[in-house]
Amino acid sequence: MQSTMMARSLCAVSLRAFASALACVTVWLPIAGCSSGGSSADALGPAKQAVITFLEAIKRGDDAAARAMLTATARVKTDEMGISVAPPVNDTATYAVRDCEPVGEAGDIVHVGTAWTDVGADGTQSTDNVIWVVRLDPEGWRVVGMAMRIFDDLPPLLLDFEDPEDMLAKQAMVAEELERRAKAEVTGQQTSPRTAGRPQGTEPSRQ
Repeated sequence: MQSTMMARSLCAVSLRAFASALACVTVWLPIAGCSSGGSSADALGPAKQAVITFLEAIKRGDDAAARAMLTATARVKTDEMGISVAPPVNDTATYAVRDCEPVGEAGDIVHVGTAWTDVGADGTQSTDNVIWVVRLDPEGWRVVGMAMRIFDDLPPLLLDFEDPEDMLAKQAMVAEELERRAKAEVTGQQTSPRTAGRPQGTEPSRQ
């Protein structure tokens, strides 16, 4: 299955090869937290708003504004490698911020769930689900990474924006796995007709 341009672009975060490699569906990683009422939601509001500001900048193609919402280390690292955090997206794209959950006892790291919906060139609407990792730094809540499930039968892929080298390594891993699965699918399609072509209950003649 194909994911939307948004998922491919975000996972690439200007890892252009990674963008084309992530041509598969992402799966929602369920979490709970800031969508519920009460003081917990109020406390996590700024973390949620940081993700909204980040995604709004990406949607309008404002790389400077999107980069400003990264952690200081992520800004330096992505700049060193020429990585853009606001690749082009379709005007028809929409997003929704879902649940969020604090991680650890300190409460300075929050996972924010989002869904990005877009319509492909073939007119098919699809939704990609991503969990953004935000951290409370001296300058406020900032995006440090993301998590998404690329393959249903494998663990979620974690991308650390403060470690672009690791992101590139995971790019290669995803590309290799996609190629392996594509080859396996082609092999299966080539062998199926030969199997189906023999009537049931018959065996090939033995000379």
